[in-house]
Amino acid sequence: MPAVKSNNPERAFINKHFVIRITDVATNTTRLVGAGKYSGVVGEKLKIKHFQKVSEGKAHSYMFLIRNRLKIKFHSK
Repeated sequence: MPAVKSNNPERAFINKHFVIRITDVATNTTRLVGAGKYSGVVGEKLKIKHFQKVSEGKAHSYMFLIRNRLKIKFHSK
């Protein structure tokens, strides 16, 4: 069964070029999240801010710390 094409170009770009790794600092657990589920973790305002920085930047990886609780890394593929 083929994959369904995304109707959101920003989400498709992030999923195509980056892997999002979220680490909970307190419990030291790590999980991978897609761009669609990212707003459920950090909220809509931070999602927009992070996606703009990542898509406009030139670096291979980006890291964001949220309230010393979550460490979010965007790694390029």
